[in-house]
Amino acid sequence: MASSLLSILLLVALSSPPWVVLAADDDGTTHLHFFMHDIVVGSNPTAVQVVKGPATAGSIVPGLAFGDTMVIDDALTETSSPTSAAVGRAQGFYMMSSQSGLVLMVCANLLLTSGDHNGSTLAVVGRDDVAADVRELSVVGGTGKFRMATGYVLWKTSSMSGPDATVELDVHVRTATATGTGAIDGGGSITTGASSGAAAKWVGAGWVSACVVAVVVAVVGSGVW
Repeated sequence: MASSLLSILLLVALSSPPWVVLAADDDGTTHLHFFMHDIVVGSNPTAVQVVKGPATAGSIVPGLAFGDTMVIDDALTETSSPTSAAVGRAQGFYMMSSQSGLVLMVCANLLLTSGDHNGSTLAVVGRDDVAADVRELSVVGGTGKFRMATGYVLWKTSSMSGPDATVELDVHVRTATATGTGAIDGGGSITTGASSGAAAKWVGAGWVSACVVAVVVAVVGSGVW
């Protein structure tokens, strides 16, 4: 009987919308996790060079020069696959900002277009030392659900194909009111930061799906990135 009930509940849960609140952080931090696809070559690039710095014989990387600037409108997706569900766009620019190493200055708005954060943005600014495995950039503001946000982004190159790159973004952010508003992660789920430590619940499927989840839990136990 328990096995049959579990099967039914799992079927209902899996057929519900993917946006689900899994946890709540006591400090009001919202966690988002997704991937950015920076496409430089091909017929539909998402990164276009608008400034070319003066090339010198001592350039750190052939073909790249101090001052090179790219404008981006990169896709944000749930997983590292570019064909996975879209969650937003990264719109802004990055430039070669060091004369002695492969370092970028990044300035971009992360526009979220899916789930509970549809239409909200996060402003990200920081130093991207491409030689480092993980880089930390600052969240300096936001709009919508993330108005007056502060926090940081852990920035990691996931893969490269020629000058094209897929970058993993692990975002940790708080708003002025420290209230949880849900977060997209790379598995298509949402986590939320709420100062009250609110109980888990479905965002899209309503209270019925929330009960289903509760019962299931109880039963089971530029190429330069």
